[in-house]
Amino acid sequence: MKRYALLVVGLSLWAAAAAGPARGQSEIPDFVRNYRFIPRLSTVSETGGFAGVDNKYRVLGSYSFILSPAPWDASAKFAGVNAWGNLISDGPTPAVVLDVDQAFNLSGLKGRQLPVAAPFDVFAFEGTTDDGSSVRLMAAALGNWMYLRGGTTPPPNTADFFTYGIQAVARQQPGADFNLDGLIDRVDLQRWTSRFNSVTADAVDLADANGDFIVDGADFLAWQQQLGDDAPDFSGVDATLSAILASSSTAAVVPEPATGILALLALAAASSRRRRTA
Repeated sequence: MKRYALLVVGLSLWAAAAAGPARGQSEIPDFVRNYRFIPRLSTVSETGGFAGVDNKYRVLGSYSFILSPAPWDASAKFAGVNAWGNLISDGPTPAVVLDVDQAFNLSGLKGRQLPVAAPFDVFAFEGTTDDGSSVRLMAAALGNWMYLRGGTTPPPNTADFFTYGIQAVARQQPGADFNLDGLIDRVDLQRWTSRFNSVTADAVDLADANGDFIVDGADFLAWQQQLGDDAPDFSGVDATLSAILASSSTAAVVPEPATGILALLALAAASSRRRRTA
């Protein structure tokens, strides 16, 4: 009887948490981080169409990542996305630029954190683009770094649609990787030295680590503190995200809180029946 009562209390607490904060209870504030893509480690593929397009783009730009904590199902989203892709070509590079936010509708995706048993946080995003293509995107946050992997799928029974895929690495800002190669070293110091005491609206071009639009001693201090910081090996992260993407849906990997509640109720009922027949 005591076990049954404890189980009922636990289910009540779980249901209350899943329903959200009570009236008058202050909500947990959003957690915001700003990131900048590392072009050397970030690409977007573009395939399909009647012409059989097969292009690759080098990704540049920045975005904000907003996490809204919740007891059982933290939500996540992208904001302030200013990212584009430059066409990679063996010949003279044509002036072809891809709007990454438009290709994946990053700003419109809905995401949630997955309780994955891994040394990094994993987030699943889903949505649709303006042309009706579905989007599935995974993100892994590992220290100051974020790894993105995913793609689009055209609507059923359609033709002449482009399909996009992304594998990208971004570093949290402020950062002293002034040449955006994923490594903070003496090459970045050389860029800071050549632009010292400059005023700019382009923080990356003029070695402005803290984004105050002035290249000064504060940016040099950031370089000193981050010297030697290098992008980690994302092979294990990529394998984890690939496995999740290979499943039919994230719902198959992670049950909703309501599903867990129903499962526990069924368990409680079965336990009660066993005691009665004993």
